Amino acid sequence: MLVAAALWGLSLWHGKAPSMASAVIAPSLAFIAAYALCYAYHEWGHLIGARLTGAHMPLAPYAGVLIGSFDIRTHSRRQFLALSWGGVAGYGLTLAVALALYSSGALGLAGAGFAVGALAFNVQSLSVDLPQILRVHRGADIAQTLAEGASAQIILRRTWQSWSLLALVLVAWNLLG
Repeated sequence: MLVAAALWGLSLWHGKAPSMASAVIAPSLAFIAAYALCYAYHEWGHLIGARLTGAHMPLAPYAGVLIGSFDIRTHSRRQFLALSWGGVAGYGLTLAVALALYSSGALGLAGAGFAVGALAFNVQSLSVDLPQILRVHRGADIAQTLAEGASAQIILRRTWQSWSLLALVLVAWNLLG
């Protein structure tokens, strides 16, 4: 609700007082809001997915978004995959809402910034998550897969690669549309 109110306020601000500042700030803040919301729903999706398969997943001691503490040594492959797909569903849901808001046109530049932020999170996260999920689904060892596919170096590399591709697609979309 808070995010919706913020997006509406940003849209209203730019609509009532269009300026270079509002044209830059409104979509930028909306982008950040989408990214934060995708992250929160991603983590909650992990928690819900694991718990739906019976995994005891207490909340981790963390001063922020609710993050579940999943122990790969005591949980099953099925529970890990449910946790993984739950995370994907969380940020996928955010993208679906963001694209619906964008296509309605009701939020103007704020809606566009929100949609691009959700799209960026999804593209980046899928580039990191999907290869690991599929490897585990095909029988790979969970711990080894996570160690090889979730290092900071790999995440950063896949982030700039996926964001570069997304930027090219958005530029082409705007030039052709």
